[in-house]
Amino acid sequence: MMKLQQIFITNLKKIRKEKGISQMKLSQLCDTTSNYIGQIEMGRRIPSFDKIEQIANALGVHSFELFIFETGEKKEKKPKTKDYLLKMPNNVKKEIISNLLFEIKNNINTSLEPDNY
Repeated sequence: MMKLQQIFITNLKKIRKEKGISQMKLSQLCDTTSNYIGQIEMGRRIPSFDKIEQIANALGVHSFELFIFETGEKKEKKPKTKDYLLKMPNNVKKEIISNLLFEIKNNINTSLEPDNY
């Protein structure tokens, strides 16, 4: 089973190349360096959620599409979002849910601090 980071890297490279976008161009679109994009694609750096959203926007895809495990099967039509989620490995779903819950909890805690009233 592929790990989440490797799925992300594989999809990032594939989508970037399919769209004909160089690492340099992607870095410009994401306000970062081509070295950073290269390090992500080599697995040496892990981008933040914000940076993942920037990368997805620059590539013209939904951010969740960077985490979909492709089996190589030919698709006849573009699946709906729920179809992507159904095909996503359980360990990937659990990691995404865990990260989202962590971010939600942090945002709630931050908004409840006295300074934010």
